[in-house]
Amino acid sequence: MKILDENKLKKMADYINRYIRTHNGDSPKFGEILAYMDMSKSVGYRYLTRLNERGIVVYSGKGTLSVNGQEKMKTHFCRLPILGDLICGSPEEQEQHIDGYLSVPEEWVDGECFLLRAYGDSMIDLGIEKGNLILVKKTAEASDGQVVVALMEDGNTLKRIRYENGEPVLYAENKSYPESKRVIHPKKLVVQGIALKLIKDIR
Repeated sequence: MKILDENKLKKMADYINRYIRTHNGDSPKFGEILAYMDMSKSVGYRYLTRLNERGIVVYSGKGTLSVNGQEKMKTHFCRLPILGDLICGSPEEQEQHIDGYLSVPEEWVDGECFLLRAYGDSMIDLGIEKGNLILVKKTAEASDGQVVVALMEDGNTLKRIRYENGEPVLYAENKSYPESKRVIHPKKLVVQGIALKLIKDIR
Protein backbone atom coordinates (compact mmCIF):
# COMPACT_ATOMS: atom_id res chain seq x y z
CA MET A 1 0.00 0.00 0.00
CA LYS A 2 1.50 3.31 -1.09
CA ILE A 3 2.27 5.65 1.80
CA LEU A 4 0.34 8.89 1.51
CA ASP A 5 1.14 12.20 3.19
CA GLU A 6 -0.95 12.44 6.37
CA ASN A 7 -0.91 16.25 6.28
CA LYS A 8 -2.34 16.20 2.76
CA LEU A 9 -5.00 13.67 3.80
CA LYS A 10 -6.04 15.97 6.64
CA LYS A 11 -5.97 19.01 4.37
CA MET A 12 -8.23 17.28 1.84
CA ALA A 13 -10.66 16.06 4.52
CA ASP A 14 -10.81 19.54 6.08
CA TYR A 15 -11.48 21.12 2.68
CA ILE A 16 -14.30 18.69 1.87
CA ASN A 17 -16.02 19.23 5.23
CA ARG A 18 -15.59 23.00 5.09
CA TYR A 19 -16.93 23.13 1.54
CA ILE A 20 -20.04 21.13 2.47
CA ARG A 21 -20.74 23.35 5.51
CA THR A 22 -20.45 26.54 3.49
CA HIS A 23 -22.29 25.34 0.37
CA ASN A 24 -25.61 24.32 1.89
CA GLY A 25 -24.72 20.64 2.17
CA ASP A 26 -23.43 20.23 -1.39
CA SER A 27 -20.21 18.27 -1.99
CA PRO A 28 -17.26 19.66 -3.93
CA LYS A 29 -16.64 18.24 -7.38
CA PHE A 30 -13.60 16.08 -7.95
CA GLY A 31 -12.06 18.81 -10.11
CA GLU A 32 -12.50 21.38 -7.34
CA ILE A 33 -10.72 19.11 -4.88
CA LEU A 34 -7.86 18.56 -7.34
CA ALA A 35 -7.53 22.31 -7.93
CA TYR A 36 -7.47 23.05 -4.20
CA MET A 37 -4.96 20.29 -3.49
CA ASP A 38 -2.93 20.93 -6.68
CA MET A 39 -2.99 17.23 -7.51
CA SER A 40 -3.27 15.15 -10.64
CA LYS A 41 -6.34 12.96 -11.15
CA SER A 42 -4.50 9.77 -10.28
CA VAL A 43 -2.98 11.17 -7.09
CA GLY A 44 -6.25 12.83 -6.02
CA TYR A 45 -8.09 9.56 -6.57
CA ARG A 46 -5.65 7.71 -4.29
CA TYR A 47 -6.12 10.26 -1.52
CA LEU A 48 -9.91 10.19 -1.79
CA THR A 49 -9.86 6.40 -1.79
CA ARG A 50 -7.76 6.39 1.39
CA LEU A 51 -10.20 8.80 3.09
CA ASN A 52 -12.99 6.46 2.03
CA GLU A 53 -11.18 3.45 3.49
CA ARG A 54 -10.86 5.27 6.80
CA GLY A 55 -14.55 6.16 6.84
CA ILE A 56 -13.85 9.90 6.74
CA VAL A 57 -15.74 10.29 3.45
CA VAL A 58 -17.93 8.08 1.34
CA TYR A 59 -16.49 7.96 -2.17
CA SER A 60 -17.41 5.50 -4.89
CA GLY A 61 -15.04 6.76 -7.55
CA LYS A 62 -17.99 7.58 -9.81
CA GLY A 63 -18.46 11.20 -8.84
CA THR A 64 -20.37 10.49 -5.64
CA LEU A 65 -18.81 12.02 -2.55
CA SER A 66 -20.39 12.55 0.87
CA VAL A 67 -19.63 12.70 4.59
CA ASN A 68 -21.56 11.54 7.63
CA GLY A 69 -24.34 13.93 8.63
CA GLN A 70 -24.22 15.77 5.33
CA GLU A 71 -27.99 15.77 4.83
CA LYS A 72 -28.41 17.69 8.09
CA MET A 73 -26.25 20.47 6.65
CA LYS A 74 -28.76 21.15 3.89
CA THR A 75 -31.12 24.05 4.42
CA HIS A 76 -34.21 24.36 2.24
CA PHE A 77 -35.73 27.76 1.63
CA CYS A 78 -39.19 29.21 0.99
CA ARG A 79 -39.70 32.43 -0.99
CA LEU A 80 -42.19 34.60 0.86
CA PRO A 81 -43.81 37.90 -0.16
CA ILE A 82 -43.13 41.08 1.78
CA LEU A 83 -46.50 42.77 2.18
CA GLY A 84 -45.80 46.46 2.56
CA ASP A 85 -45.34 48.24 5.89
CA LEU A 86 -46.92 47.19 9.15
CA ILE A 87 -48.15 49.85 11.52
CA CYS A 88 -46.50 49.45 14.94
CA GLY A 89 -47.65 52.76 16.34
CA SER A 90 -51.23 54.04 16.39
CA PRO A 91 -53.29 52.01 13.89
CA GLU A 92 -53.82 53.63 10.50
CA GLU A 93 -55.29 52.54 7.22
CA GLN A 94 -52.77 51.09 4.81
CA GLU A 95 -52.76 49.64 1.35
CA GLN A 96 -51.50 46.07 1.39
CA HIS A 97 -49.19 45.33 -1.51
CA ILE A 98 -46.29 43.08 -2.31
CA ASP A 99 -43.10 45.02 -1.68
CA GLY A 100 -40.73 42.26 -2.76
CA TYR A 101 -39.75 38.73 -1.78
CA LEU A 102 -37.33 37.13 0.64
CA SER A 103 -36.19 33.52 0.95
CA VAL A 104 -36.24 32.19 4.51
CA PRO A 105 -35.31 28.74 5.89
CA GLU A 106 -38.10 26.22 5.42
CA GLU A 107 -37.99 25.23 9.09
CA TRP A 108 -39.07 28.76 10.05
CA VAL A 109 -42.31 28.43 8.11
CA ASP A 110 -45.48 27.11 9.73
CA GLY A 111 -48.40 26.88 7.31
CA GLU A 112 -49.14 29.88 5.10
CA CYS A 113 -46.75 32.68 5.97
CA PHE A 114 -45.80 36.14 4.76
CA LEU A 115 -43.48 38.97 5.78
CA LEU A 116 -44.42 42.45 6.94
CA ARG A 117 -42.15 45.46 7.38
CA ALA A 118 -42.54 47.31 10.67
CA TYR A 119 -42.35 50.97 11.53
CA GLY A 120 -43.16 52.96 14.62
CA ASP A 121 -41.94 52.32 18.16
CA SER A 122 -44.87 50.69 19.92
CA MET A 123 -43.13 47.27 20.05
CA ILE A 124 -39.63 48.56 20.75
CA ASP A 125 -39.31 46.60 24.02
CA LEU A 126 -39.45 43.42 21.93
CA GLY A 127 -36.64 44.77 19.76
CA ILE A 128 -38.95 45.54 16.84
CA GLU A 129 -37.79 48.69 15.08
CA LYS A 130 -38.64 50.56 11.91
CA GLY A 131 -37.64 48.56 8.83
CA ASN A 132 -37.49 45.19 10.57
CA LEU A 133 -39.18 42.26 8.84
CA ILE A 134 -41.65 40.15 10.77
CA LEU A 135 -42.46 36.58 9.75
CA VAL A 136 -46.19 36.10 10.18
CA LYS A 137 -48.31 32.95 10.09
CA LYS A 138 -51.65 33.65 8.45
CA THR A 139 -54.41 32.67 10.88
CA ALA A 140 -57.64 34.05 12.29
CA GLU A 141 -57.01 32.64 15.76
CA ALA A 142 -54.52 33.61 18.44
CA SER A 143 -53.81 32.46 21.97
CA ASP A 144 -53.52 34.73 24.96
CA GLY A 145 -50.12 36.42 25.05
CA GLN A 146 -49.21 35.98 21.38
CA VAL A 147 -48.04 38.89 19.23
CA VAL A 148 -50.58 39.33 16.47
CA VAL A 149 -51.27 41.27 13.32
CA ALA A 150 -54.70 42.67 14.11
CA LEU A 151 -57.15 44.51 11.88
CA MET A 152 -59.12 47.08 13.87
CA GLU A 153 -61.66 49.73 12.99
CA ASP A 154 -58.81 52.17 12.24
CA GLY A 155 -56.52 49.84 10.31
CA ASN A 156 -54.05 47.10 11.20
CA THR A 157 -51.32 46.96 13.78
CA LEU A 158 -48.88 44.64 15.54
CA LYS A 159 -49.56 44.18 19.24
CA ARG A 160 -49.62 41.56 21.98
CA ILE A 161 -53.11 40.19 22.53
CA ARG A 162 -54.67 39.40 25.89
CA TYR A 163 -58.17 38.14 26.60
CA GLU A 164 -59.75 39.88 29.56
CA ASN A 165 -63.27 38.96 30.62
CA GLY A 166 -63.65 37.22 27.29
CA GLU A 167 -62.74 40.34 25.29
CA PRO A 168 -59.50 40.89 23.33
CA VAL A 169 -57.23 43.68 24.53
CA LEU A 170 -54.13 44.80 22.63
CA TYR A 171 -50.93 45.86 24.38
CA ALA A 172 -48.06 47.90 23.01
CA GLU A 173 -44.61 46.79 24.18
CA ASN A 174 -43.16 50.20 24.98
CA LYS A 175 -42.74 51.12 28.64
CA SER A 176 -42.47 54.81 27.79
CA TYR A 177 -46.05 54.90 26.49
CA PRO A 178 -48.77 56.22 28.78
CA GLU A 179 -51.37 53.59 29.62
CA SER A 180 -53.92 55.21 27.33
CA LYS A 181 -51.59 54.56 24.40
CA ARG A 182 -50.18 51.26 25.63
CA VAL A 183 -53.52 49.50 26.19
CA ILE A 184 -56.03 49.35 23.35
CA HIS A 185 -59.62 48.15 23.71
CA PRO A 186 -60.72 47.70 20.09
CA LYS A 187 -64.37 48.00 19.15
CA LYS A 188 -63.80 45.54 16.31
CA LEU A 189 -60.87 43.18 15.92
CA VAL A 190 -59.93 40.56 13.32
CA VAL A 191 -56.75 38.56 13.84
CA GLN A 192 -54.89 38.34 10.54
CA GLY A 193 -51.85 36.43 11.73
CA ILE A 194 -49.43 35.69 14.56
CA ALA A 195 -45.81 36.81 14.58
CA LEU A 196 -43.33 33.94 14.46
CA LYS A 197 -39.95 35.60 14.01
CA LEU A 198 -38.24 38.96 13.81
CA ILE A 199 -35.69 39.44 11.03
CA LYS A 200 -33.34 42.37 11.46
CA ASP A 201 -29.80 43.55 10.83
CA ILE A 202 -27.34 43.84 13.70
CA ARG A 203 -26.10 47.39 14.09
